[in-house]
Amino acid sequence: LSADLAPLRCRQRRSRNVTAMVRIDWFDGPRAALSGLFALADDAPVQVQRYRQLGRVLAAWDGPTVVGHLQLITAERGDDVEVKSLAVREDRQGAGIGRMLVERAISACREQNRSALVVATAAADTRVLRFYQRLGFRFLRVERDVFTPQAGYPRVDIDGVPLRDRVWLSLDLQPPERSPAHARAVGLRVARHTDHLDELIRFYRDGLGLRELGGFRNHDGYDGVFLEIPGTGAHLELTTGGGHGVPVPHPDSLLVLYLPDAEAVRVVAARLGAAPVIPANPYWREHAITFADPDGFHVVLVGEPWRA
Repeated sequence: LSADLAPLRCRQRRSRNVTAMVRIDWFDGPRAALSGLFALADDAPVQVQRYRQLGRVLAAWDGPTVVGHLQLITAERGDDVEVKSLAVREDRQGAGIGRMLVERAISACREQNRSALVVATAAADTRVLRFYQRLGFRFLRVERDVFTPQAGYPRVDIDGVPLRDRVWLSLDLQPPERSPAHARAVGLRVARHTDHLDELIRFYRDGLGLRELGGFRNHDGYDGVFLEIPGTGAHLELTTGGGHGVPVPHPDSLLVLYLPDAEAVRVVAARLGAAPVIPANPYWREHAITFADPDGFHVVLVGEPWRA
């Protein structure tokens, strides 16, 4: 089973008591060790190379041997998670290992208070579509002409249906009492005053990558800008003017940003082009990288998703 093309090759092989011997846990080894499973999950090596190192991977272990994997990455919507790759070794398929991997992924995402789990698979493969729907996933959208030779995929028919289009499915992870229909949303905007507005805009927008939503000039003597913190719905407002002083930085007054993975942190750090600073709290020295903004306030970059 897979999020892309691995389902095309899956054959039902029923094994006795096989799931009793299998445990599901996070995989911390080199991704190259899973290259066979990634290849089983996607027939386009060029595509696999683009995403294999992203996110986190759950592995199905039979003793010391990995017999299946599931890769989770941050989805387009920052509070959603995507099943990017899912495969079970061919001689172990049909025994419920794929279901175990997905159920563990669902549990992990719920522990992180994520909104939804999404997956994309071949529209032509009705068996895989049934697999995800039995786990509670529902159709989200269809993308035409994704699996093409230009994208690195061979021409394949599934039960006489050409492999061309991709179907997205999603699973709502929020319990009903926490869903938007049952809860009143609260917006968050954090405002800070500065004497270095232009420099801060370059730091937070161009360096950290916060999207500029808008701003104002000479509003009762104030200038300001609104920046969106991706995937959170929260905003950072920076203002200047007004004829009063600016706040004094404190070493434990922090803005902590949880990025998808270590690679995302490296990309942001390269854009900032500044040397990291040593945080006051030893915890952040061990688990993150800290930078000082032009006002001297510290911004902490953590290379993994937030876990409540």
